[in-house]
Amino acid sequence: MTRGNRSFRVRGAVPGIAVRLLLVAVVWAGVVVLNPFPVWQVVAVLAALVAVVVPRSLAAWLSAACVVFGVLLTDQAPERTALAVLVVPAIHMLASLSLVIPASSRLALAVLVPSLGRFLIVQLLAQPLVLGVWLSAPSDVDRGVAWLAPLAATALLLGVVLALRAAKRADAPAGTNARAGAEPTAESPHGANVRGPS
Repeated sequence: MTRGNRSFRVRGAVPGIAVRLLLVAVVWAGVVVLNPFPVWQVVAVLAALVAVVVPRSLAAWLSAACVVFGVLLTDQAPERTALAVLVVPAIHMLASLSLVIPASSRLALAVLVPSLGRFLIVQLLAQPLVLGVWLSAPSDVDRGVAWLAPLAATALLLGVVLALRAAKRADAPAGTNARAGAEPTAESPHGANVRGPS
């Protein structure tokens, strides 16, 4: 006697890959509007495509940086800044979801409600603040901050290096030294391996 596979259907579900494809669409739209440099546009879209295939590569955050570089390296305008404040957190949210949602899964849209709520709260707080800072800045002050681009690139590189180190440590089995690949030590706790089926 064989047992049949059991399954259930969830209303309002989309393929898990949809989150990653939406990430590419947001990156493409944001970088085309906010970054006039074709090289950075290509880099941003290619990084987003890499993030579709390998979300743990953190390439999505490189694409977000390309959007920011476009804002920093061009003439400043309140509408461009407001759009960047919208696009960059959207890229961050979608990239974070891509890390935990398998591409082959089915995703119930109701699961996204908490993330969308947090995103809206950030926008409700950040957009008026950005506009207020813009309006309060003296008109005779040079609003261009292109000199921040190298500093931002250095900070991004440092952040990526630290994130990759943290991801490597998180992937190491419990009780092992992630750098040397050493065997578990006697004093290290041996918990259950929850990374796969038991």
